[in-house]
Amino acid sequence: MIPKKVRRDISYSKFLIAFSLTLCIFLIGVIVGNYMLTYKLSKFADYEQDLKIDLMASEIEDRIIEEAGCNATGQLQLTQSLYDLSARLGYLENQLGWEDPQVWRMKKYYSLLELRHWLYMKKINEKCGFNYTTILYFYSNKGDCPKCESQAFVLGHLKEKYEGIFLYSFDINMDNAALNTIKQIYNVGNETPSLVVNEKRLSGFKDLGELEAATKNGQLK
Repeated sequence: MIPKKVRRDISYSKFLIAFSLTLCIFLIGVIVGNYMLTYKLSKFADYEQDLKIDLMASEIEDRIIEEAGCNATGQLQLTQSLYDLSARLGYLENQLGWEDPQVWRMKKYYSLLELRHWLYMKKINEKCGFNYTTILYFYSNKGDCPKCESQAFVLGHLKEKYEGIFLYSFDINMDNAALNTIKQIYNVGNETPSLVVNEKRLSGFKDLGELEAATKNGQLK
């Protein structure tokens, strides 16, 4: 039989070993976590800088196309650039969180580019006799819009199915003077998802059939 004192010493030694191993694992985790955080932040800084350059390029491209007027052939390429930027902003938002200040700054700037392009498409529809369909999509990433993800999927499918559809997405929580004016003009409240299709407001989730009906006067082919 092992004496009680020896058993206590063995138990204490096991405790010290377990505690030391746990502490080592914890410290390694902290060190690795800090390293990964520093690495991610540096990558995000590079990513943010690249995104700013892309936003500036899109703005310049937008102005060039606007100067070309009815002879412009690049509006589709510009729209694709805007969609690509939207995807990159979405990635950054998922990584840093929707409340991150730098994410909001870029989203506000991007929303202004979208509104500028939307106004341009409205103008060439009227001036040049084109019949493009424009859709303003208002969503929320606060977790209070269970249908927003589904609505975005349906809108993406609509855009892929038909030519001549220009889709612009806006976070309804954004405090932006230009965007607030658009929301007031079209009586867009706080309900999400909300859409403005060819100057007509639609509230709540809309399936593909409803969107096709709403855009029947547009260039669906």
